[in-house]
Amino acid sequence: MASNYRENFDYSDAIAATQDAAERQQLLYERQNKIDAEGLAGKVPSNEAVATWNGDYQPYSVPSGSSGGGSTGSSSSSSGISALTQLYQAAEQARLQRFEAARERIQQQLSSNLTAIENDYTAGMTQTDINARQSAVSNEEKLAALGLNMGARNATATSGAAESSRIALDNQYRSDLNALGQARLTARAAARDSAANQEAALESDYYTSAESAALQQAQAQLAQYNADRDYSISLAGLTGFLNGTPTMSWYNYQLSANTAANNAAMQMLSLASDSQAMAYEQALNRWKTSGYVQAGDAAILGVPAGTPTADVSYRNASLALQQWKAGYWY
Repeated sequence: MASNYRENFDYSDAIAATQDAAERQQLLYERQNKIDAEGLAGKVPSNEAVATWNGDYQPYSVPSGSSGGGSTGSSSSSSGISALTQLYQAAEQARLQRFEAARERIQQQLSSNLTAIENDYTAGMTQTDINARQSAVSNEEKLAALGLNMGARNATATSGAAESSRIALDNQYRSDLNALGQARLTARAAARDSAANQEAALESDYYTSAESAALQQAQAQLAQYNADRDYSISLAGLTGFLNGTPTMSWYNYQLSANTAANNAAMQMLSLASDSQAMAYEQALNRWKTSGYVQAGDAAILGVPAGTPTADVSYRNASLALQQWKAGYWY
C-alpha cells in the first residue's frame, strides 16, 4: 500500500511558505501521516507548532539531522554556540509542551461546560413538560368546578372557555420551550467565547515568550561568538596563527629573527676577517724579522717558503696588509 505522504519533501518549509488555508491543511495532514508512520513524534515539532509558522517566523525548531520535515537551525562551528542552541531548544520544547497542555485543559473545560449546559437543558425540558401537564390538570379541575368540560385533548374543545384555556396553556408551553432553547444557545456561546478568549491569551503569552527567548538566544550567541573571537585573538597572540593563518606578529617575529641571524652572520664574518688579518700581520712580521718566509707562514702569506724580504713579494704583502687594515680591520 502506497504511503499517503511524500518521503523526500520538507513539509515544514512548505507549510511556513504557503498562505493558502486548504493547501496548508493538506500539508499538515500529510506531515502528520509521516510523523506517525516513521515514529517521529517528540523528535520533530508537532503539527500544532508548525501550523503557526509563517515565513521565517518559526518559534520552535529541532536540531539538524532529524527527518520528517522539521526546520533545522544554522549550525555553528563554535561548541559554545552549539551548546547554547541546545539549551534554548530544550527550553522551547518544554514551553511548547506547557502551552499544549494548557490548551488541552481549556478544551476539556469547554467540553465539560457544554455537557453541563446540555444536561441543564434536558432537565429544563423535562420540568417544562411536567409543568405543562400539571397546568392542564389544574385547568381541567377549574373548568369542572364551573360545570364545564375540557374535552378530549386531541378533540375539539367543547366550549369557548375550554378553547381559551387550551390556547393559554399551549402558548405558555411554547414560551417556556423557547426560553429554554434561547438560554441553551446563550450559555453555549458564552462557554465557547470564554474558551476562545483563554486560548487567545494563552497563545499571546506563548508567542511573546517565544520571541523574548529568541532574542535572548541571539544575544547569548552573539556574546559567545565575541568571547570565542577574543579567545582566538588572544591565542593568536601566543601562537602567531589565527585559524591556521599566520598573523602580522608572526611575520614581524620572523623578520626580526632573520635580521638577528643576518647580524650574527655579519658579526662572525667580521670576526673571521679580523682574525685572518691579525694572522697575516703576524706572519708578515716574522718574515720581516727572519728575512725569509717560514714554512708555517707560506700558506698564510701566499708565497713560497724561504722567499727573502728583498723579493718583490714582500712589498706586495706589506701593501696588501695596509689595504686590509683600512677596509676591514678598523
